[in-house]
Amino acid sequence: MHMAENLSADYPQVQSEVFTNENKERWATNFKILLQKHRVLLPGDRELVSQAHSIKRRVLPSGKVSFDSEKGRSGHADRFWAVAMACQKEPEPGYRGVVYAARIIG
Repeated sequence: MHMAENLSADYPQVQSEVFTNENKERWATNFKILLQKHRVLLPGDRELVSQAHSIKRRVLPSGKVSFDSEKGRSGHADRFWAVAMACQKEPEPGYRGVVYAARIIG
């Protein structure tokens, strides 16, 4: 949260997000729908693809749903979650082409 607060001071478009099970379910589900509709253009990045495939949907004993990945050498599917969260912005009304294009930097 500290980083988001600092960034939002300089960049008003920055919004903080909390990684709750409910939010991760919404992000993962919306991202899957966008992929199925060919609305996202992804780079040919093996790590991103690997992370996307590592996300598992689990039903918790409470009956709630959890979307998580086992911790690997690059974290808990950090690239996947970054792209999924970036794709949450609503597209312009009536737009039918690719809405989101992801690029890996660094």
